[in-house]
Amino acid sequence: MHRTIPRCGYLAALLVVATALIAGAQFKSGALTIATRFGEINYRIEVADTPSLKSLGLMYRSSLPAHQGMLLLNDKPTRMSIWMKNTFIPLDIIYIDADGHIVKIIENARPESTTTMPSGGKVKAALELNAGQVRQRDIAVGDRVTYRVY
Repeated sequence: MHRTIPRCGYLAALLVVATALIAGAQFKSGALTIATRFGEINYRIEVADTPSLKSLGLMYRSSLPAHQGMLLLNDKPTRMSIWMKNTFIPLDIIYIDADGHIVKIIENARPESTTTMPSGGKVKAALELNAGQVRQRDIAVGDRVTYRVY
């Protein structure tokens, strides 16, 4: 006899696993500033600097506080590609080169999309912010990003 688990059972199991992953994740904290042509914008950040933390990123979260973001930080510049699978909030994604300049922006990445969004070249980091921040704050390619990790 073949039994099937109701869909809500799968979702409940996924939620338990996701909660355990997030609870066990040890993101570092930090501060980040974007210098735009209109002034500086400050964010509190969580820093994902290991392969497992970068893979987890903002997955399974239902919200991201205002003025907060996730910095996916590489040891050395590398090509990056981000997707939104298991990410439930829309995001703006900002790719940052080794000199701290924004080199590519992806606005309003769709939650749970499996479409990959490549950096287009080697980058030092990717910054994930709530969707709409780029437009609201006039963040542009060429703006300078500095950050401190605690």
